[in-house]
Amino acid sequence: MTVPAFDAALFDMDGTLIDTESLYMEEWVRAAELQGFELKAQLWQKMLGRPTVDCLTLMQNEFGQSFDVDAHIAEWRPRLNEKLQSHVPVMPGVVALLEDLQANRIALAVATSATRASAEAYLATAGLRGFFSHVVTRDDVALGKPHPEPFQTAAASLSVPPMRCLALEDTEAGIRSAHGAGAIPIMVPSMKQPDADVATLCHLICDDMRQVHEHLRSAF
Repeated sequence: MTVPAFDAALFDMDGTLIDTESLYMEEWVRAAELQGFELKAQLWQKMLGRPTVDCLTLMQNEFGQSFDVDAHIAEWRPRLNEKLQSHVPVMPGVVALLEDLQANRIALAVATSATRASAEAYLATAGLRGFFSHVVTRDDVALGKPHPEPFQTAAASLSVPPMRCLALEDTEAGIRSAHGAGAIPIMVPSMKQPDADVATLCHLICDDMRQVHEHLRSAF
């Protein structure tokens, strides 16, 4: 499928640029088990791409008032930070794609559900921060994904209309956000294939960033 003309590319972070979704799941599942709760795949899939506060609300609603949110955070967060302190794995094909986009003077920004502190730390450790002129985080918007605001804000930060922005995402919440913002959604699923209603919102669905790169080469 032909990619429309674009002036900017907006990237989700976790699961799109960096391979962290499985680490989050591992720690969240373990922390929930310590309280006697099972974080099943059905619930975890609802949480993908959403801000942490929304994920915790979903868990509270599922598990009830006996679920201690503060204890859960205190259990998983330091362990995850320790794991990612010295090495943040980059998704295959990301660096080559970013280098090519940069060489072709495509404006680049991040639109992530992570906090400012986490986003800056993880992108720097992964060696990716220098590619992006702007990083829009959960701290920068009133409403997180799947609301359009994160991608609207990222496009505005680059002074590029959303319709001229690619939006690269790995989750259904992210695709809904990108589509709602009026951007050009490209999905690279990391932990869940899109349901049919979300698939129809995607301009492209690719196996990995290398496949995305192949599609975009003809657009440069």
